Amino acid sequence: MMTKCPECGSTEIIPDLHVFTKRAAVATNEVNYVVLEDPTRKGKPVDIGFRAAICGNCGHVEFFVRYAAELLDAHKRGYVSR
Repeated sequence: MMTKCPECGSTEIIPDLHVFTKRAAVATNEVNYVVLEDPTRKGKPVDIGFRAAICGNCGHVEFFVRYAAELLDAHKRGYVSR
């Protein structure tokens, strides 16, 4: 996670923010997400929401997911984005 801004060097970071769209905030609370699915549709999909860290000084934004290892494992097992 970003602790120092790569653009301006500030440590004034707003961490671990959920990424929403206006429509999603009403409907499902989070639609900006990564989904990997078993192409045979026999395995459970891997569905992980985006998070963001924002520099409070210059506004630089970095996106991340908390469970990257789970996504990597699904990718290695042949899961694909739908």
